[in-house]
Amino acid sequence: MKAYAKRLHNPFNGAVQVVASEQIRALSYNGLEWELQFQCHTPRGIQYARIGRWTKRNGFRPYPLDPSIERDAVESAYRPLVTALETTAVPLPQDDYYEFWLLDEKYRRPLALLASCRFASEMPQTSIHPIWKALNASQLDLYNTPEEERRGVPPPSYRLEQNVKQRAGQNPQTRWFLRAADGSGQALNTAAEVLDAPLPADYFPPLLLRETWDNPAEQALCERYLQRLSPHLLILEGLSLESRDRVEQMASQYAQEVAASFHLYPAVADPQRMTALRVEARLRDACLKD
Repeated sequence: MKAYAKRLHNPFNGAVQVVASEQIRALSYNGLEWELQFQCHTPRGIQYARIGRWTKRNGFRPYPLDPSIERDAVESAYRPLVTALETTAVPLPQDDYYEFWLLDEKYRRPLALLASCRFASEMPQTSIHPIWKALNASQLDLYNTPEEERRGVPPPSYRLEQNVKQRAGQNPQTRWFLRAADGSGQALNTAAEVLDAPLPADYFPPLLLRETWDNPAEQALCERYLQRLSPHLLILEGLSLESRDRVEQMASQYAQEVAASFHLYPAVADPQRMTALRVEARLRDACLKD
């Protein structure tokens, strides 16, 4: 049984937890509720059929099964998977070390992460447009200020996308990298052949988007977006202790979101801070119930 987590990109929105065997897999976006999917051979190729949900509290709850799927095969496959889920502890390791980066036009260095995968064989199969996407206003609850509304400017996420697009240039360039344990990245082509010398770790933005901008307005907009995204960014496994501490500080004003995702954080920089935020979240929830 394989168990891993894969980051969700473009826009980045956390990671999906996966427990899988050859025939069946379970996926969870919150580490609590799991959807079970059975691998089927169809005229269109191999596809996954949704067969039920599992939670620790309620156990396995099956969906109505498509008549074309062999019931005995499903039953023999899902039982070992459910047994594995009962002892699975999240977060699972993020091992999608092959990363597809949009490069900045001026220096040809990583600007924004577009995709990632676990195996080199997945690289050529992924058709990716060289356009970075941000979570939109409704997904992230990030809206224009009253002053921005008065001036009639576009939403923050759209403006940030345009800033990244402009920095990438008229002919945006992309590249695959294989990230090493020390954070450095080996450039690859789509055949997984090595290109050039490895780039040092500090060339790769830890929060998956370049944080330094020449224009003060662009700088402020990027900081504003990443701060709002910070409860999700704490799910990242590769953050250094320094970066994690910085993101925890950014997330301090979102106590309820931190508490909801805390079980998915692979590490904590300041336990006292995070405990205080979780207590604050419980108090806020209690006030809402009164």
